[in-house]
Amino acid sequence: MNILILTRDLLEAQGLKWMLTSQWNDMKVETIVEDWSLLTNYHDIHLYIVDLDLRTKKDFNLPAHAIWLGLSSERTFQTVYHALQHKAEDVLFRPFQPERLMKHVQQARFRWRNEQANSKRPVQADESIVKYGDLLLGDKQPTHSILISMIVPSQMDSLTYLVNVLKGYAFPTLFNVFAFPDFIVVVHRLKEIELLQEAYRVFFSQWKNQSDALLTIYLYESTDNTSYHVLYKKMRRYRERIFYDGYDILTTVNNNLTWREMDPFLSPVEQQEWIEMLEKQNLIAIREWLEHDFLTLESPYPDPEMVRVRLTSILAQIRRYMTAKSLKTNALEQAYHALFQDIIREPVMYQILQVFISFTAQLLTTSKAMSTIGRNLDEKVRELIESNYWDSTWNLTACADQLKLHKSTLSRKFAEEGAMSFRNALLRVRIREAKRLLKETDIPLTEVSRLTGFTYPTYFSAKFKKTTGVSPLDYRQS
Repeated sequence: MNILILTRDLLEAQGLKWMLTSQWNDMKVETIVEDWSLLTNYHDIHLYIVDLDLRTKKDFNLPAHAIWLGLSSERTFQTVYHALQHKAEDVLFRPFQPERLMKHVQQARFRWRNEQANSKRPVQADESIVKYGDLLLGDKQPTHSILISMIVPSQMDSLTYLVNVLKGYAFPTLFNVFAFPDFIVVVHRLKEIELLQEAYRVFFSQWKNQSDALLTIYLYESTDNTSYHVLYKKMRRYRERIFYDGYDILTTVNNNLTWREMDPFLSPVEQQEWIEMLEKQNLIAIREWLEHDFLTLESPYPDPEMVRVRLTSILAQIRRYMTAKSLKTNALEQAYHALFQDIIREPVMYQILQVFISFTAQLLTTSKAMSTIGRNLDEKVRELIESNYWDSTWNLTACADQLKLHKSTLSRKFAEEGAMSFRNALLRVRIREAKRLLKETDIPLTEVSRLTGFTYPTYFSAKFKKTTGVSPLDYRQS
């Protein structure tokens, strides 16, 4: 590719030449310093880079249909008007980001290479590599290497427009476009993989200037005799990968998509962590827990459906908290059900987590506000018991300190309002949680004892049998 720089600053021209030739090895860059008469000596220039500050000295005449970029230090209307009048691709004002220049050069380079490929063998619009039926059934195999892409827009109402753009796009080899209800498959005859990959990079960049819909594009190169139907099923599965990748990506895939095993349900320890975080209204800890548990997942990923089940398992834990705290306002109920629908249907995990965190913040804010409204001592104490029963060191003294009461005053008033002693109320909650763990899990009795606030397993067994009439082991087996 031939580039000609017209400038008055030789040092800048040398820097641009180094930047371009170090990026692409098929790039030839020439320079003219101020002497516009030398323009006639250069032919087959594919891109001109012109210093617009020179126009104050003398005008210039580029060849008809020349592709050119303007550079200028003068951010004025006259500069932009002059460039548009002469059909410049863009004007870069100094100091400019090198990435902007490289983007324009890359697009020009793609057009140049595309023209070269087309001049060798024009692409016939009515030629066909494959038909719908070959993708959906049968065992027809490619007779040559192909590149197959799956393109998924973030907004389905842009699908028809995207199909039309793809059909009219100047890809460098023969291709067919196939539209499905929520994605598009494009099959290309493969010559140079690098040429097609570059074409997709340019298309991906240009699409962002045409539509607000984001694209996820997966490319797969097939050089063997795999049938079109098998290739289609392989690419269709990658649509599920968007759950992790999100939108606005272009990537090449090499292997079949496989999922690893994952237990979607919260362990007893994790349930206890959520109980503590919710009771302490620790939104920061909740955010960190969610981000660590979900956003650090690496390939091979678990099946997205298992991740959705895990999220509903966490939501069930939150529902228990809402029920225990009587947090069922209309706003919270609507937000809760909306979150549940997002967990089931939202295609991108990251978006689900953002809604999850937002809902939890709303829930904890409401809980905090309601906790200050007209509750009697019995309610306050029972709430503290629910929050701290798992802590074997937490007792009447600790509760009294939190409520800023003397422990004897707390003990007397709670017994009057609650119709039972503080010790019995705490024991009742601990035994209730122990029953749940014994029935719902198979963790050892020593772990059940620890998670429910008992220091010694023998003491736990004795208290459990005295309260329920059976030992913990017999209760589990019953």
